[in-house]
Amino acid sequence: MKSHLSFAMRLYRIDQILQEKGSATFGELLGALQCSSPTLKRDLRYLREKAGAKIVYVHESKRYMYAKKPGADAKRARSATMMPTAWFSPRELFALGAMLRLADAVERDPQSVTASEMRPLKSRLMAMLPDELTQKSPAELLKRVKVIVPAFGRVDEPFFSIVGMALVRRLRLRLTYFTRNRDSESAREVSPLRLVHWRGRWYLDAWCHETGRMKTFSVENIRSAQMLQVACRAVAMREIEEKLDGTYGIFSGGQTKTAVIAIDGVMAHYERTTVWHPDQRLEVNADGTLTLQVPYAKETELAGDILRLGEHARVISPQSLIDCVRDKLRATLEQYENQTEDGKRTL
Repeated sequence: MKSHLSFAMRLYRIDQILQEKGSATFGELLGALQCSSPTLKRDLRYLREKAGAKIVYVHESKRYMYAKKPGADAKRARSATMMPTAWFSPRELFALGAMLRLADAVERDPQSVTASEMRPLKSRLMAMLPDELTQKSPAELLKRVKVIVPAFGRVDEPFFSIVGMALVRRLRLRLTYFTRNRDSESAREVSPLRLVHWRGRWYLDAWCHETGRMKTFSVENIRSAQMLQVACRAVAMREIEEKLDGTYGIFSGGQTKTAVIAIDGVMAHYERTTVWHPDQRLEVNADGTLTLQVPYAKETELAGDILRLGEHARVISPQSLIDCVRDKLRATLEQYENQTEDGKRTL
């Protein structure tokens, strides 16, 4: 039997099982790792002889566990054994360093709602980075990885935490929600389905019991949140993905259309590797230009991203999207018409 886990991941899985369960039989480890008996024996031998892990086999119970002193907690028995460097490939080590830098950036962001949770995670990641990864110290690697955190929408941490806990506990929420385009608040009872982070903002995909369908709510527009002791409506993840992930951007709903966009040769080099949507179609034309087809439901968000390319992109169809882009361009142009040198507009 060939395990789907890499050597490093098998070692971590053994370590995780022994920490969380306290002990495990050979059969339990085999089942968790989905590997052959000889492979598991080699992994256990490596942990003991190369990594210095104090793993013992108790004949009476026929179970493996970390050796511990009398009265010591089972989960602390392994504390003296750190993850060995040899478990990581160079690519894994660099990925770990990048994760650490990202955690550091999120922790330092003044508007981050998960900063406090990042601190212990950051400490654990730092402990896993070996000094020999760089010529000096793990901190040296962090200087070689820069993470620019995008601007975040402001989220009230208490509401974010309540939403998160309701999601984990599978309980309904009662929300007071502000709708921007109507400039009004409304009461909603929802079953949280998943949290989505999109372009620096958090969104809640949920079943809205008022409308009887799945909707996406901006977490920053939640004005109050109360967790109810009522079980969530069960919705299969496949259904969530089919309903909410099939079109461009964060907001779905309505009839799905296909945008056809022409991109000139200047931007073709960059955009031919850009994934606008997993179901997009991209054609490289003989003259070096691109023809991009993207499924979408809401025009406003897609129009904004098309305008990001400026004069290098043009909507071919449908007409409704052409009109939306044209209206945005006109509205933008009006902002600069009759503007004086000091930035003021004359009427």
